[in-house]
Amino acid sequence: MVLNISTDRPLRSPRQLLELAEAIRDAGEHDENDWIEWKSSYDLTKKEVKATIARHIIGMANRPPEKSSTTCQGYGYIVIGVEPKNVEGVASIDLADLDSGLQAYLGHQGPEWSASYVTLDGKTVLILTIEPPEIGDPIHTLHKEFGNYAPGMIFSRRAGRTLQANPGEVLSLTRRASTQGIASQNMVITSEVEVTEIPLWRLNGYIEEQVAMRERALQSRGVQRRPAIGMASMDGRTEGDYQDEVRKYLGRCREYLGNVARKVYVQNGLGAVRLTISNADQISHQGVRVELAFPAWLTVILAEDYEDAYFREPRIPEPLGSGIPRIVKSGDTRIMNAAYLGPREMETSVEDGLVVFNVASVRAEGKVRLPTIHLIAESWGDGEGVATWAITALNSGGRAKGSLQLAQNGLAAVAYDVERPNKDC
Repeated sequence: MVLNISTDRPLRSPRQLLELAEAIRDAGEHDENDWIEWKSSYDLTKKEVKATIARHIIGMANRPPEKSSTTCQGYGYIVIGVEPKNVEGVASIDLADLDSGLQAYLGHQGPEWSASYVTLDGKTVLILTIEPPEIGDPIHTLHKEFGNYAPGMIFSRRAGRTLQANPGEVLSLTRRASTQGIASQNMVITSEVEVTEIPLWRLNGYIEEQVAMRERALQSRGVQRRPAIGMASMDGRTEGDYQDEVRKYLGRCREYLGNVARKVYVQNGLGAVRLTISNADQISHQGVRVELAFPAWLTVILAEDYEDAYFREPRIPEPLGSGIPRIVKSGDTRIMNAAYLGPREMETSVEDGLVVFNVASVRAEGKVRLPTIHLIAESWGDGEGVATWAITALNSGGRAKGSLQLAQNGLAAVAYDVERPNKDC
């Protein structure tokens, strides 16, 4: 049995880290591997606990890059407060105190790592994320004695265990350190504004009000129309058929109202994020991937999906018992197939908590404007409003990282002319 979580990309956002903790809780006791270590609980204030955590971090950072990259793109995780079928939690401490306590054992040039807390089953769980090992990295060693471990000791990560490195592992680490890695990249992301302002937007409540209004209108016009004398009704629908039409119509109304509202939101420039990649290096970077992680309480939409889109309001069902059912002409539905343009220079994908921009290339000392996205907030979540970005490239090493500041500002009006949305927008 393996952990029930996707490991084809790093786990970074609060939602993804919580899913990792949940996967451990629901896992088997033998599911630990070289990329993850879990402990039921620790007293984070004790020196020996910090030393033990440092030993696991060193082991994670000393993994072979070619092997570690196959899981979560090389990231390693230490999870404290949960184990299979048991969530004990930990007493949280200031992460700055944890950092200073670990640094004594890791050294100032030790592995890069970060820590965050998540809440699982009402308990606090600590998750440490260790950066991926790379070709050219030094051999990471213990910097301070504790227990039976002396300064300079080298630790290696094996399936579910962190042990002192054997001669073969030390040789492998020596080769890793002495191998010339590919040139690192120093690309950065800049935003058009210093702080992205996002209004609160109560869209879902407004849509339900509009749908309820349409449902009441249908009920008020639901009297059956009788055919002329001597004519049989051509309406062969049953009451069940009609109610099914109404349900489908209201569902299409929800989709239509949401699409038109998002079009208005985009065209008014609300919550817009306009980013640019800048490459100060003297070489062109190929296969550039930009990952933008944002708080889980935000929704992201692509401007290009709504700016020039045309949305047709659903046709109202004919009352049950109509003498002559409405015939839908073929011209009422317009379908246009996009022309094939070949491979695109840029592809964008949006999922929960993450936007990925894949850019074919960024030339030396050049810039590339990324597609505009819009952030939507129906409520403002706890904590800082920060989105983080990371850049990698196929022909260069390293991971450039940074953040964008977000701020809640005012309320956005949801109301619009639903009768003529494509004329007035």
